[in-house]
Amino acid sequence: MKYLLILIPIFIFGCKTKEKETVQPHREADEIVMNFELVETVKGISNFRLKANKALSYKDRTVVYGVTLVFYKGGAPYATLASDSGVLFIPSNDMEAMGNVKVVGIDGTVLETEMIKWVNAINKIMTEDKVIITTKENKKIEGRCFESDPGLSHIKLKETYGYGD
Repeated sequence: MKYLLILIPIFIFGCKTKEKETVQPHREADEIVMNFELVETVKGISNFRLKANKALSYKDRTVVYGVTLVFYKGGAPYATLASDSGVLFIPSNDMEAMGNVKVVGIDGTVLETEMIKWVNAINKIMTEDKVIITTKENKKIEGRCFESDPGLSHIKLKETYGYGD
């Protein structure tokens, strides 16, 4: 009985009540835009045109859904990227595209992947994920660690293998 009387205070005072955890509420967008469009020009010449069905604008980024990104070279379109969603980072205009990503180059080459990054300052698209490239001759190349210009004319790819019809 003596030990029982000693153990009761230990259980009572030894057990701390867990403080209620506070969960940060999901930050609401500063602005919601339907039929979003953003055009970047350099000296009046188009560099890219981003269209999205919906955009959620935050201080440092814009989350977009139903994405079409047209790349321009010398003012003329030369590649198109489409994806389910993406994140545009402000002020660099770098972008991550996610979900059913498809890039079509001017010569008809097609790149498919699940996630790709576009670095605006160096005009490169890249991913560590698996990619499938279909050439205009309908040959398929698969690999990882992809890097290229958006027009798919200067491709670097690791872990590759190819096949044709």
